[in-house]
Amino acid sequence: MMIDKIIKILKTRKEIDDWKIVQNDDDAQELFFIRKALDMNRAKSTQKFFVTLYHDFEENDQKYRGSSTSIIYPTMKSDEIEETVNDALFSSKFVKNSPYPLAKPSKMEGHFTSSKYSSGDLSEWIHKISEELYSADRFMNSWINSSELFLKRNKFRVINSKGVDVSWELYKLYIEFITTSKRKGEEVELYSIIENSDFENGEIYEKVSQALEITEERANAISMPAVKGLPVLLSGEAVGEFLKYYLYKSSARYFYEHLSTAKTGDTIQGDDPSGDMITMYIDPSVNGSSYSTPYDEDGLPLRKVKIIENGIMKRYWGELKYAYYLKVKPTGQLTNFTVNGGKISEASLQEGRYLKLLSFSDFQSDPMTGDFGGEVRLGWYNDGESTVPVSGGSISGNISEVQSNMIFSKEIQKDKNFVVPKMIKLSNVKISAG
Repeated sequence: MMIDKIIKILKTRKEIDDWKIVQNDDDAQELFFIRKALDMNRAKSTQKFFVTLYHDFEENDQKYRGSSTSIIYPTMKSDEIEETVNDALFSSKFVKNSPYPLAKPSKMEGHFTSSKYSSGDLSEWIHKISEELYSADRFMNSWINSSELFLKRNKFRVINSKGVDVSWELYKLYIEFITTSKRKGEEVELYSIIENSDFENGEIYEKVSQALEITEERANAISMPAVKGLPVLLSGEAVGEFLKYYLYKSSARYFYEHLSTAKTGDTIQGDDPSGDMITMYIDPSVNGSSYSTPYDEDGLPLRKVKIIENGIMKRYWGELKYAYYLKVKPTGQLTNFTVNGGKISEASLQEGRYLKLLSFSDFQSDPMTGDFGGEVRLGWYNDGESTVPVSGGSISGNISEVQSNMIFSKEIQKDKNFVVPKMIKLSNVKISAG
């Protein structure tokens, strides 16, 4: 076995104090469509070994742990592997991290999430998925212009010099598609992404239908008017991107690297907040999330952990290395997160004047500064009497200026790697006209 050959070579290098190997076997099916015509059908199968070696040394009475990661391919011969290992060992001598341990074998197993994609061939599944995707292409004035579908099965194995040896299997569906609508001879487009790790009847159909409806509405939208002082209702994927700020605020790595100043016990939403308080978890087993995983890349088994409760930071989360530096229990490295909903319905949040935003060209939230914003692709402007679709213009703000009185909908949405409220009501947001 290739992995045995790598380990044998690693053990011959006395300067290697520890090592870790992450084996990744990747099988993929890919489909590319132009309108409804299949343009390309491709299958791929790859295997890689990510080898990290650790070298401990001392300079000026200061202890360090250096490390370096290389990729080894199954086609490489022994002399090529040896050369790669030697290069990595040389590079590791220039890395000066404070010492930290590797994961050790645990009696606790990771929480495995089953997937329907594990039954049957990937090629059968991806064709079934494409049929559901295009079954939603039924509108008169909007259509799917093109699409790319990727269905992957990743088999992982993590083995290290401390005795860890764990294996697991993950599935990921990733769809990119462009929807188009025409108004008065002019076409508008919307770029959308769907990600999941499990098949749920109707889910893809519903998301594509929504994208087609939004594209059609955007074609009929007016330019963003010059409005001030309106509450902004953030919805869709932007909610998860906005709330990700708090995930990074409580990261052990961000705190250690002085990118976050949040400490355990802090009120993470500032002084005297009057709106809804955040309760956030990291969760390795969110159903349908393609980021769900029973172990992290160190081989640590993962569990759901509460990191913020009612606006109070309860603990740091992060990989073994940074948890060790902060002298806290490691949670492992993962990106799934959930945030509890509020007490008010979406319908109640849409009473009175508001600007509801459904789609952005690229909504971003800076995890270090708290700055957020994006160009509006589609929103709804309510002036107190009527509601019209709007496009163009942008919003911007800083989380520190809006977090004290933000309101969460009680309804919840699941998308990509998060489960969060479907809508957040924000005040003090700058709105720029289109």
